[in-house]
Amino acid sequence: MKKIILSLFVISLSLFMASCKTDDTEGKITIDFWHMSPVGSESYSGMRSIINEFNESQDVYFVKGTGFSFWDYWDKINVAVSSRTAPDLGLSTIDDVVSRAESGVLYNISDLMEGDTTANHIDLSEFRQSQLDFATYQENLYAMPFTATTRALYYNLDMFTELGLTEADVPETWDELKTVAKLFDVQEPNGNITRIGFDPTYGNATYHGWLWQANLDFFDENKMPTLNTQGHVDILNWIINFNDNFTRNELTAFGEGNQMLGINPFASERVAMIVESDGLYQQIINAGATFNYGVAPIPIPEGGRHVNWGSGFSIEMYDNGKNETAQRDGTFEFLKYLLSKDTQIQLAEVNGWLMSHISAMEEYAADKPIMLDLLHEVDYAVDKVYIPYAPSWHGNDWQPYYTEALNGTKTAEQALAAARANYLQKKENYDAVH
Repeated sequence: MKKIILSLFVISLSLFMASCKTDDTEGKITIDFWHMSPVGSESYSGMRSIINEFNESQDVYFVKGTGFSFWDYWDKINVAVSSRTAPDLGLSTIDDVVSRAESGVLYNISDLMEGDTTANHIDLSEFRQSQLDFATYQENLYAMPFTATTRALYYNLDMFTELGLTEADVPETWDELKTVAKLFDVQEPNGNITRIGFDPTYGNATYHGWLWQANLDFFDENKMPTLNTQGHVDILNWIINFNDNFTRNELTAFGEGNQMLGINPFASERVAMIVESDGLYQQIINAGATFNYGVAPIPIPEGGRHVNWGSGFSIEMYDNGKNETAQRDGTFEFLKYLLSKDTQIQLAEVNGWLMSHISAMEEYAADKPIMLDLLHEVDYAVDKVYIPYAPSWHGNDWQPYYTEALNGTKTAEQALAAARANYLQKKENYDAVH
């Protein structure tokens, strides 16, 4: 009797499992796609819907989406690409596409576009040439622009109104920025800072971004570091001394307080103005903030230029050297789907990102005044140059020297000289093996 019951149980379990098993993948070619919308994130269900919509339209291909958190994603994709175990499709940084194209880990998208006989072609006129240039290697596209990141000055309009200021008082120059910013500073008698007007190191403000606005750069046309000029010293000192009415310890304590809150200091109404990316728009919504604010171009110095740092994502087809022609063709079909106008609008709605498709974002932002202002700033966004001997020149390579200058353990001149020496050593090491 027990054997009969056990047999019936096994049969029932088998039938149950069979009924649960989807045949979406049966006979289909599976495409692996990595993204930044993991299970549990606010964007997960939206990304899953986008993928499902493609899968439901397909008889040949099935996309398997895998989401990772932002920082976890970069760790995993870098290891996967270098070990030739990358997904069929994934996101990366557009400014260093050339490095991956050179190493042979990307498919030539120009070749695939040329051989495309379907009706849904990629319309390159819908993508900014400045981004396409970064995705180009030896006159061929090896990636496509995915997001159109930009940076702007966010200002708290309620704080402006509190002081009798209007949007006409939003600063446009560096001198105006400091003058207006000081009006918002609030410090308790015990020295604790409770609000500051602005800090040129907060948010997405960067040293190289301030350089660009002053018509300077980190490297010259020969990709040699240009840190040994008076212009560099002047700008770094401007950054260091911007909030010199506070001590460094007071500023550090204020910054640590922002970190403890776990929310952007502008979104938590602790700073009146901040340089941030378009991503802050969605962060403010997610934080449930109700204050009135606006965005404007980042102020520039006298004789400077209107520019900001783009740093957008690319979307790339990875070649793991296994001659997987079927996967490649299916990946290209999914790539075209993700870059289509309707899907780009869906992706913007899901992630809160400005996407790369021009007319899609014009339609998406049409009824969103803040997004429209951010979209305008995309036209002034440029990306950082790729330096083969120092790929992380703006981050890990520069940050220690920048921190020493800000903390006062090195003067601006000393920090810049030490940084330049480090880059020159990196170039010497690189040249010795290439």
